[in-house]
Amino acid sequence: MGGAAILAIVTVVDNGFGSANAALAFLVLLAALAYAAYFRPSIEVHEDRVRLINVVTIATIPFARLTSIGTRWALEMYADDGTKATAFAAPAPGATKSRRLSLNEAHWGSNPASLYHTDTPTAQPGTASGDAASIIDHAFAAWRKANPDSSAPGASTASADAAASSNAASDAPLASAQKVTASGKAIVRQPNWLSIAVLVAGVAIFFVSL
Repeated sequence: MGGAAILAIVTVVDNGFGSANAALAFLVLLAALAYAAYFRPSIEVHEDRVRLINVVTIATIPFARLTSIGTRWALEMYADDGTKATAFAAPAPGATKSRRLSLNEAHWGSNPASLYHTDTPTAQPGTASGDAASIIDHAFAAWRKANPDSSAPGASTASADAAASSNAASDAPLASAQKVTASGKAIVRQPNWLSIAVLVAGVAIFFVSL
């Protein structure tokens, strides 16, 4: 965005504002893309949930529904209803960096209490996916300590099994444990209206100037 601003100033100085409309509009489009794809995406870790702010969507998953974290291609959050949310802001390292990490690190090991495996290059400190997974994992551990009755992954499934058994005992229609577990979406998704508005404005300004 800074580069686009500098180029815009140089273009106006060299050609005048009236002759630089198309170039300026193109630079506005580049700035909009930079904002939506670089500045806006982020990961918010709260006391009881995680929000993945991506380019055009926002996904929120509560710790009560979180079952595991993946880092193979990017930070991935897996919920107890089988759904998944991926963080655009935390990609996994490329093949070259992964090979370098594989050669340099010799003391990896999986932590049984962790939601993700730390024995892969994508989960190592210093990588976007690994650092994000570690932060979320620590926040989840703190939430689990504060909520011991509902913190263990799979607790929802256990509750569903109990509910199904209770229904069967009372001659009520048997409820599927899977359906009870997945009642209500674990991952709430909504449009990222701010990024969408910036992108639409950038594209509109660019095409109007043509």
